[in-house]
Amino acid sequence: PDLADLPDTLAADTPALVPEPEPEDQPEPEAETFRQIGPLRIGIPLFNIYLTEADELSRRLGVELAEWALEQQRPVGETAVALAHSLAGSSGTVGFADLSQLSRHLEHALGRSHARGQGTAEESVLFSRAADEIRRVLHLFAAGFLQPPEPALVQALHDGTLPFTITPKEHTA
Repeated sequence: PDLADLPDTLAADTPALVPEPEPEDQPEPEAETFRQIGPLRIGIPLFNIYLTEADELSRRLGVELAEWALEQQRPVGETAVALAHSLAGSSGTVGFADLSQLSRHLEHALGRSHARGQGTAEESVLFSRAADEIRRVLHLFAAGFLQPPEPALVQALHDGTLPFTITPKEHTA
């Protein structure tokens, strides 16, 4: 064979190289961009921001109320009212209606107590229980469980009365 014909012969015997298609950018699976808790579907960035903010607000609320409980002769502080208000708003933003409602009822109960100018021992126990319940429900939410707060506690805050005896919860180690 003639050397001039050789490249054409090789080309005919060699399959054509087809470039592999570029991999398409695959969108992230939905499970990785959203957090599903019960019926709530929350974007991961919003979920993380909410948990960080709500944890800090609830911690500060608990401290404010514990300090106030030692000096009930003075009005509950405006800071506690504002913290409960912020918790209600941020919880509502992510769709956590039960925690938003509990926080809103606590905010209003704190406001009524503040307007009277001093608190009572019963209010101290009620407000402390509410702050503990907020923390409990929030921690369950962080773990992926949507649990409503204790209905009798929500009702007591809403009514502004203590229709039942509230005893401090036992803390177990």
